[in-house]
Amino acid sequence: MSSLLIHDIGLLPAQLKAVQKKAKHAGQTAPEYIRLLVERDLLADKSFDEILRPIRRGFAAAGITEDQLDQIVKRSRSAARAKRRPRP
Repeated sequence: MSSLLIHDIGLLPAQLKAVQKKAKHAGQTAPEYIRLLVERDLLADKSFDEILRPIRRGFAAAGITEDQLDQIVKRSRSAARAKRRPRP
C-alpha cells in the first residue's frame, strides 16, 4: 500500500483550509482528522454487533461479567452526576 498525501485526494484549497481548521479545533493534525472521518464512515457500514465484538472479547478475556460491567457503569454515572450537582 502506498502513502497518500492530503493533497493527493483532490481537495480544493478552501476545503483543505477548512479541514486544517477543523482538525486544529479538534486538537488533531489534518491527516489524523481525515483518517478518523474515513474510519467513522467505514464503521457506519457495520452492524452494532460487529462493532462491539472486539470489545466483548476483551471483557471476556479480562474475566469481566456483564453484571460487573453494569456495576462499573452505574458507579461512573453516579460519580458524574455528583460532579454536576451544585455544591452549597
